[in-house]
Amino acid sequence: MNSTTQEALYGLQKILEGLLDFQRTNEGNLIYNQNFDAEIIKKAILAEFEHGCQGSSPHVIILEPGDNPNSDQAILDAANMYKIDFNLLETDYLDIVADEAIFRRLMRCQAQWPQLRPLLGQWHTSKDFCLVLIVLFSSYGLLNLARRLGVRFLDKFEAAVDYRTTSRVLDLLWVAVGIAINIYTKKNNLPLSEIMDENTGTNIFLKIWYLFYQWAGIWKAHKIGMRIGNHTLQRDTLAAASPLFPSAGKSNYSVAIAQHLSTLTKYPKLNEILKYVGAFRLPRTMDEKPICFGFDEALETFGVHFIKQNINGNIINEAKLKANIKAAQEERDRVDLLLSEYLEDTSISQSKRAVDSRRKALWELVDDLVVIFGMMDPLSHDIFKDLEPPEIHKEGCEKLIACYNSGLERMQMIYKQDVIKSEPRNAQGRRALGICRTKHKDYVNQKKITKQKRRHEEIQPEVCIDCNYIPKFFIHFLAILATS
Repeated sequence: MNSTTQEALYGLQKILEGLLDFQRTNEGNLIYNQNFDAEIIKKAILAEFEHGCQGSSPHVIILEPGDNPNSDQAILDAANMYKIDFNLLETDYLDIVADEAIFRRLMRCQAQWPQLRPLLGQWHTSKDFCLVLIVLFSSYGLLNLARRLGVRFLDKFEAAVDYRTTSRVLDLLWVAVGIAINIYTKKNNLPLSEIMDENTGTNIFLKIWYLFYQWAGIWKAHKIGMRIGNHTLQRDTLAAASPLFPSAGKSNYSVAIAQHLSTLTKYPKLNEILKYVGAFRLPRTMDEKPICFGFDEALETFGVHFIKQNINGNIINEAKLKANIKAAQEERDRVDLLLSEYLEDTSISQSKRAVDSRRKALWELVDDLVVIFGMMDPLSHDIFKDLEPPEIHKEGCEKLIACYNSGLERMQMIYKQDVIKSEPRNAQGRRALGICRTKHKDYVNQKKITKQKRRHEEIQPEVCIDCNYIPKFFIHFLAILATS
């Protein structure tokens, strides 16, 4: 793990420690501050890390639809249009930020246009990072903890159907786990550095969720890097997280990350440019610290896709266009409000009731985790009722621990085969998981089987056998034998 990521994780840890403000009473009891939540932590983090992207806000141009985006030639033709628009010379580079699917095709276009430098969109990468964390910890109680926070649609959560909701839940989980680990270790005088040094067979649940605290911390630091426009933080945290992608079976993203990082390494001047304009800076005064979105995030967040789908009729003038966009935006706000309030989904809503609900659920989960960390049998806790994680044991813990190093070896293999091409490409086994994955439907099916089995046992009549009982017909048969 590189030094930038280590410093970022250390900074996140110090922020948590500072907010908890641990103190000992005269009786030796541990007391700590509970008057904060994920939003307060987020503000503290934004104030702590160095902001980048010091340039002015860029212009946004939405182009007309082109040809089929699933065609390499169509992608190349679209890229060639920029050569004309920008009057590029044959020796000039063109940098295009795209999601993984378009990025993959642009990389293939480099054979025809060597000066083309595709860059991987960091917002879509962050979204897939969410799925990586969900996959890796799916068999270790992730859904149980999410349910404890109040997540009602676990199947939608594990599929990351809505990035904002999934991101908010993972953020709350990281906060809860981090706080609980700090409280537990402080109470037991256990340094954080010694959690993973102990015997693998002891404190298994603590080890598992300390890994989540570390790996989700990398995800959070990467996301913060986008938000503050810090290109170095984005790049180095992505490099630190890259071994987790192959371990979660993310073959395409593993290749894309290797190619993206290779491009940044190959062109040092490109890194300097991205430090200046490595994200979409939201319009603010130059005196204020910039708040940034990833380029791909800006389009999604501002609802371009939603608005394009909901603008009807012929646009005859600019005023009508703006009116239609405004109407679509208001409709989007009403839909979000309906989903968050009517369905009691408090993961997004910013109402006072929703904020209070999140804080209450957060600290209830913290209390549960502190208790579970100290239990000999963590699965006996009520939080695992109906959804019993199958991998909370020594072998499962060892698999999870081995994920990072094995993933690093797989990334090195991908680099040799797909980037520098020093070895023949072998895609066999690239989607193999480093852990045992458990989906929500697996829990549901297991619950049904258990319920049916219990019902069958209740219906089945009990049969009592008395070994001293001898049927009358058998006694009569013996009497006949005796007289014959």
